[in-house]
Amino acid sequence: MDRKKTSDHLGHRNRRWFLDAAGRLAGGLAAGAIFETIRPSSALGQQPAKEAHQSSARVLDRLKTRLSFQISVDVGTLDLGLTVATAGLAGGVDIVEMGTPLLKTQGVANVVPAFRKRFPDALLLADMKTMDGGAGEARSVFAGGGNIFDFLALAGVDTAKSICAVRDEFRRTGSELPRLVFSDIMVPHQGPAAQAGEVALRMVEAGVDAIGIHLQSDARRANPKLIEEDYLGDVVRAVFERIGKAALVQVVGGLTIAQAKRLAKAGLRCFVISGNMGLPDGNARYNLPPAEIQRLVAGFIAGVSG
Repeated sequence: MDRKKTSDHLGHRNRRWFLDAAGRLAGGLAAGAIFETIRPSSALGQQPAKEAHQSSARVLDRLKTRLSFQISVDVGTLDLGLTVATAGLAGGVDIVEMGTPLLKTQGVANVVPAFRKRFPDALLLADMKTMDGGAGEARSVFAGGGNIFDFLALAGVDTAKSICAVRDEFRRTGSELPRLVFSDIMVPHQGPAAQAGEVALRMVEAGVDAIGIHLQSDARRANPKLIEEDYLGDVVRAVFERIGKAALVQVVGGLTIAQAKRLAKAGLRCFVISGNMGLPDGNARYNLPPAEIQRLVAGFIAGVSG
């Protein structure tokens, strides 16, 4: 299936919408305005109102209300990373994730500006897996042109607040680029579902924009039954029920098309395509020809969206 047919099948999804429409809307609005978030509980009702940043708010609304897809670019070289990202965008993804292996081996100061230059209209997420020193790392990602900073919920509330403060600083000084903070809950380490729900609640109260439920790659390699028994799906559904009205919930961790489709039926909207490209064997496919990566990505999106 070529890209045009895939796009038609998915209702003409257009990733340029994220930056172009958000930027146009943001131009005429004051940065000091206040918007209210929907909160599912009295605890979340105590969360301080966030400063309005309409380009960011529009992206969040889009991600929460329509199916969206992110490709994890977990490779070791910048050249291969740009190649995989290009194939993913051609296949229809909405978010390009600059993966942790790429950022660590090639450096944030090299990777983020290179991705912004190559993909000026894409939403770029930096999967930093930050555990401490969050403000400095967030500033380096946002200064390089990144849109989304992703850190580990295990770092705690103080780190979450420091990262969100930098996000707000960049929102105040620039209305064009969306600036968001995602927090990854790593399971099974931060499971079971009830514990993950409590962690998610604390992160939302600290100000993050989205929660990622992330099945650890080492854990799923050590215990394939985590995939077979849909441990990830069980935790995701519980967290989504707990905080899904207040924050975006994203799913990541070797997802298969079948798993993602079941979660979409349950109300989830934001999915990460890992190196397995939706296939159930768990093997990374980043070294495939770009046309094959594009085909697999488009197949994942079509399979979940259909």
